[in-house]
Amino acid sequence: MRILILWFILLPTLAPAQDNAAFAVSGIPPELLENANSVIRNQEIFFVVKSPGEAKLYEKLVVTLLAEKSDFDQLVLQGSPSRKVEKIKGNIYDGRGQFVRSIKKDEVREESAISGYSIYEDDKYHIVNVNYAEYPFTVEFEYSISISDLMFYPDWDIQVLNTSVQNSSFTLDLPPGLGISFKALNTDIEPVEEMQNGRKILQWKATGLAAIPYEPYSPPSSGLLPKLLIAPHAFEIEKYTGSMESWEAYGKFMNKLLEGRDELSAQMKEKVAGLTANADSDSAKIEALYRFIQQNLRYVSVQLGIGGYQPFSAQYVEEKKYGDCKALSNFMKSLLTEAGIISYPVLIRSGELQYEITGDFAFPSFNHMILYVPSEDTWLECTSHTFPVNYVGSSNAGRNVLLITEEGGKMGRTPEMPPAANLEWNKVTVVLDAGGSAKVQVSSHLTGEKQEWYRDALAYLSEEELQKAFHKTSSLPGFNLEALKVEPSPERPSVEVSYTAQVPRYGSKAGKRLFVPVNVIDPFGDVPPAVEDRQHPVVSKEASVEEDRITLLLPPGYKVESLPSDDLIFDSEYGHYHLHAALEADKIIIDRRFERLPVSLPASGYAMWRNFLKEIAKADAIKIVLVAE
Repeated sequence: MRILILWFILLPTLAPAQDNAAFAVSGIPPELLENANSVIRNQEIFFVVKSPGEAKLYEKLVVTLLAEKSDFDQLVLQGSPSRKVEKIKGNIYDGRGQFVRSIKKDEVREESAISGYSIYEDDKYHIVNVNYAEYPFTVEFEYSISISDLMFYPDWDIQVLNTSVQNSSFTLDLPPGLGISFKALNTDIEPVEEMQNGRKILQWKATGLAAIPYEPYSPPSSGLLPKLLIAPHAFEIEKYTGSMESWEAYGKFMNKLLEGRDELSAQMKEKVAGLTANADSDSAKIEALYRFIQQNLRYVSVQLGIGGYQPFSAQYVEEKKYGDCKALSNFMKSLLTEAGIISYPVLIRSGELQYEITGDFAFPSFNHMILYVPSEDTWLECTSHTFPVNYVGSSNAGRNVLLITEEGGKMGRTPEMPPAANLEWNKVTVVLDAGGSAKVQVSSHLTGEKQEWYRDALAYLSEEELQKAFHKTSSLPGFNLEALKVEPSPERPSVEVSYTAQVPRYGSKAGKRLFVPVNVIDPFGDVPPAVEDRQHPVVSKEASVEEDRITLLLPPGYKVESLPSDDLIFDSEYGHYHLHAALEADKIIIDRRFERLPVSLPASGYAMWRNFLKEIAKADAIKIVLVAE
């Protein structure tokens, strides 16, 4: 304890408020101003570990804000009962380094950290908005945080986009015998290691890093920005001990949290027997039990301390009829166990995937739990009231996960969603009148990601709300919806949608002519912006197939003056497009197919990929010209 106190005495502290010529913008090397909205002048982070369950974090940050787009006009620190924010200090300097003022105590506000999916969390955000608008200027922050129930060590985000770095360092101070694993992303930075009074001190430094500019369709931050990840070989949280030395070890820690939480009441065991009595296979049993939790339980998130990692017991969920992703997955696992079916909880990063776990480094960057049944190769998203069995949704598809087995953690991967899995098939009839208005009838078959919006909207919105939401999502120009029907399949990830609409301005009239769009049902317009001298690789995971059969009935007294005479065909490694239009008696038949493929390209491939998408958008924007006879 004496060593720890001495170490903090030696830490740098915020100097008394005064002019500081070193903070002048003129002191920034010109190469660090290019593409930069901010420049980190100096950053010193110290993380001092007292024991596997206790540590202290200290940071001093000096950053110059060059423009309003800077990410550093606000300081946000997360606190909780086990994470005490002890002090926040700050000063503001103008572009010449002259002292402007200190951050006042009343400028530090606290907000409850209740996220969009939780009804209660015990975390709080400490937020400081930098109220100064004469750019450029420099802000100097200092804060410290005492941490108990220590599970995760802080990441070192060396850079964010459009921010350069003059000097930055991260120092890790470890007690005797406590090991760590670390992984440096997008940098070859290595620590300097030394021993002080039996403690291991590791320090990483970064200097003179030019800003990395934002570019659309770039790799996630883990594939672009320099960052340091640290995983402790021993940690302690609310008297539970664990290790991140390997995935097997971390899985064993999770097993401790799950232990004894799968017991069902006698009544629920009888319920399981009744639900599965007529099931002639394990897959039928899974279906029956999954439908039971969908119809009888609600998703509710309460994140308090260890509850962020440990589920409510099965009997608690049974009694309350709600739970978060961990609790509902654990409850489903309990039902399956009672039915004689083995299943594994699965830790996963749902949503945007900034960092994907690997087998060689145990770093649990998860935010969600689902369930896996190995005997049937079946995945279950237990928080969804609407998904069919073995469909985890686009936010969980195609990513590495950790299965919590009896032996510990084992890596797995959720099913991919190739383009053909995300299908939109439209059968469209357009009855056009001489004034350009039209009656449109559409029957659609949607699968995979394409159907998710409709499935959830039908489940959670009233009929009136559904129609309003449909108006916002439809590409039809200013229309009056006459009828809308949405029919999701209970067995497959597909939805049938049919609707009828009156469109006052389907076509535009000019004298004797009517200009009619070839495709207004699902026109493509997602053309990325031009980027000169592209630096980053190109990554797009968007993958789908769109197929349309559009029948356009000509208004009486009109004939076709202009129609695409040749098929429009674009084939490339980025996708495939085919548009065919033909006149048959008094109607035009338009057949369209667009398959969009995921891409992973070098920076030099961006322009060609963009040009391909421009051609698709141009083809979808073609106008058919009709003329009065």
